[in-house]
Amino acid sequence: MTVCEQHDQVSAPDEAEPLINGEPIFAFGALANISATIETPMQTSDYQQFKVALRSGTAFSAVEGQEIYGRVTDSKYSRMIEALLNDAELQLHTSCYLEQQPRGMRKTAIQACKIEVCIYGPLDMCEEVGSWAEEHEAYLQDPKQCHVRWARYCNPHRLSATDPSECPWLFDFLLSSCAVRTEPHERPDLLDVLSTRQNLEEATQPAAVKTELKRHQKQALTFVLQRERGWNFRSGGQDIWDIVNSGPVPVFLNRVANAAQEAEPEQFRGGIIADTMGLGKTLTMIALVTTDLGKDMIHAGYCPEDTDSTKPFAPATLIVVLPSLLSTWEEQIALHLETGSVNVHRHHGKSRISESSVLRQGDIVLTTYYTISAEWTPDDISSTHPVFGRYWRRIIVDEAHYIKNSSARMTKAARSIEAMSRWAVTATPIQNRLGDLAALVQFIRAHPYDDPRRFDRDISQLWKDGDSDEAVARLKQLSACLILRRSKGTIDLPSRTDLQYPVDFTNGERDEYERLRLRTINKLDDLLNDRHELGGMTYVNALQRIEALRLFCNLGLHYQNRTITVQQSSDEWQRHAQTTFYRQCEMAAIVCLQCSAPTNLADNLLDDQTRRAPQAIFFSCLRFICTDCVDELKRSRQALPCGHSVSCPVARVTTSTATDEEEYIDTGADMVTTDYTPQISSKVKTLVADLQTVSPTEKCIVFSTWRLSLDMIELALRQGSINSVRFDGKVPQKDRQSIIDRFQTDPNVRVMLLTLSCGAVGLTLTAASRAYLLEPHWNPTLEEQALARIHRLGQDKPVTTVRLYMRNSFEEEVMKLQESKKELASILLSQHDGDQADTSLGVLERLRSLL
Repeated sequence: MTVCEQHDQVSAPDEAEPLINGEPIFAFGALANISATIETPMQTSDYQQFKVALRSGTAFSAVEGQEIYGRVTDSKYSRMIEALLNDAELQLHTSCYLEQQPRGMRKTAIQACKIEVCIYGPLDMCEEVGSWAEEHEAYLQDPKQCHVRWARYCNPHRLSATDPSECPWLFDFLLSSCAVRTEPHERPDLLDVLSTRQNLEEATQPAAVKTELKRHQKQALTFVLQRERGWNFRSGGQDIWDIVNSGPVPVFLNRVANAAQEAEPEQFRGGIIADTMGLGKTLTMIALVTTDLGKDMIHAGYCPEDTDSTKPFAPATLIVVLPSLLSTWEEQIALHLETGSVNVHRHHGKSRISESSVLRQGDIVLTTYYTISAEWTPDDISSTHPVFGRYWRRIIVDEAHYIKNSSARMTKAARSIEAMSRWAVTATPIQNRLGDLAALVQFIRAHPYDDPRRFDRDISQLWKDGDSDEAVARLKQLSACLILRRSKGTIDLPSRTDLQYPVDFTNGERDEYERLRLRTINKLDDLLNDRHELGGMTYVNALQRIEALRLFCNLGLHYQNRTITVQQSSDEWQRHAQTTFYRQCEMAAIVCLQCSAPTNLADNLLDDQTRRAPQAIFFSCLRFICTDCVDELKRSRQALPCGHSVSCPVARVTTSTATDEEEYIDTGADMVTTDYTPQISSKVKTLVADLQTVSPTEKCIVFSTWRLSLDMIELALRQGSINSVRFDGKVPQKDRQSIIDRFQTDPNVRVMLLTLSCGAVGLTLTAASRAYLLEPHWNPTLEEQALARIHRLGQDKPVTTVRLYMRNSFEEEVMKLQESKKELASILLSQHDGDQADTSLGVLERLRSLL
């Protein structure tokens, strides 16, 4: 039924407007394209669209006709629907739209669909509903139908009349849109808004930097040196603040919001370096530090006279990094700087500076997010503290997107460090929403937008109100002053060719794979038919079986299928919690139930030198409470709830990738260290055969999710007389750099075997020009981060990437989702709010549809 046909069935509005609690009712828009499933077999194909009633945040049923029951599978929207249902002032009208049934599904199987929830309520709730929706990263769309006559249309996410009486009737609005149906308002990509700074002059090469800086790096050095001079008043609009000569008293004009004030704005030095991956941001910041050498800081205005800090001045730069990048920064400093020009100190693990440590001009102190988080307390820290008790010449936070969560302990710790200049370095200053950028501006203390409320009022609120043109104009003005962002097109990188290699199973492998697949399908069908067994451990069971299919694609007949039985008990959850946590983190960030801070295994925030007893907790209902919140709840003597009436089994987990990672599936003995010689799988044979065709001088990297896969590859390479080195989570931190050095410099070592969790962050592997991805990953972003280790600044050869996959296998389903730009994590992972069984049902349904 078309929109116009639907309207034809709507009679003229009644004479009286409908009321809610005595107030006229307004239509606020619709939450559209919500993923759901129909669990009742459809008796006829006529029901492609029908009205449904919401029974809860996850369950709905048809209003008329067949007895049709369905469930919302998108956990974000199920939480939103539950909240809307609990608000007595709102009315919800919901429609269901069936999708084409997944390939190969039986007629009685679950069918995918979309639902649209139209929201109606009194006018005074319009802005509240809009802000609430945006907090959940959802935007209200134009409804497809008119459910309430005499309801005016006032969508908080559209430009609309300020006078309620001028808002159009929803009926008229939809009728007028029949001729030309407008698409939902598409907002510009926020990252594309940021300034490119292509016209900067080139700074002079610093004497202490022995590596010749590229043109774009000298331009970056110009930007950071300009920003470290403070506000550039009378700049003619090239800074946030300008002086307007409107009388005897100078007036300071905020050019972002076009607002004037008489008080001189607080001084600010620093900014955000947001160049995309591979442009050499690390070298730019190292070069900046060397510009302090030879300057008389006290008499050249470098002493913090324009601050009220009483802390002793440290003429050194503090750099906060991920633990896995400590060695990388030390290596880069040694590689690019003249020997002895800068002293480097570690404040980490057993190597820590003290309050009596002498820091000289130009020195660098390297520390980690974990270290400052562990040492920080909310109360005033003594002026004798080696980090928090000093006023630093400069602070640089690398991978600064880790401090975007205002409630996280390490964010608060980083913000509390005092420094004259403050720099945030990240390739992703905006990941999901404008609030990400606001958090970075708050860290660098760029007045007045270090106040999140001011940032929201002057920029974010315009975005929420639908005035995206003005919001973008202000964001451009702000970013032109504070942010340096350039794409890879800024430099001339060698070409990159991406190839896909399909591999066929042997007859024996195909037979065994199909047996494993059918057992998985039957088990999932049994679980879906027996709703009493649904729960977090059931989800673990299902995910294990899917992982078994993926691992079989790599190992072939060497994979020995085991009967997997997981009971919902505390003892069983203790045994499986850590590996379940690992797999979920590999797919996407897990969000803390208390503070909403994301935790991603690829972040690798901790390492084996700093790991403490795990304090994060993980419930069998798949809810997670981070270390900071566990500590906070314990200090306040509060319980650690999962939110269910009967507490679910809980286990302590660590977020460190340095922990011994158990294989998710029990696959038997180590194939390398035993006398048993396994049959090499078809995929690994194809990999080795391709490596043997590559020039002996070309270095290659092979990525895989599992160490067990690397075991088989290592054995096959040895049989083929191909030398290799290996880098995975079991390699001690102290040995990692030597392995990288050997691969980079030893001409006899052609291949590096690398797990994705280790290879996605912080490595420079430009000695390689060919990369293999042994299997499609749940999260394609992790793949791209790994490949960026090779195709980056310093690469002087064309790069080839090869993605291997088994034909007619589950791996093809993963690749289809990647091609359609949908992360499998969005299907399999959720916050698991609401009823545990309902959540697991939705997950299992989607898993089943992929088989």
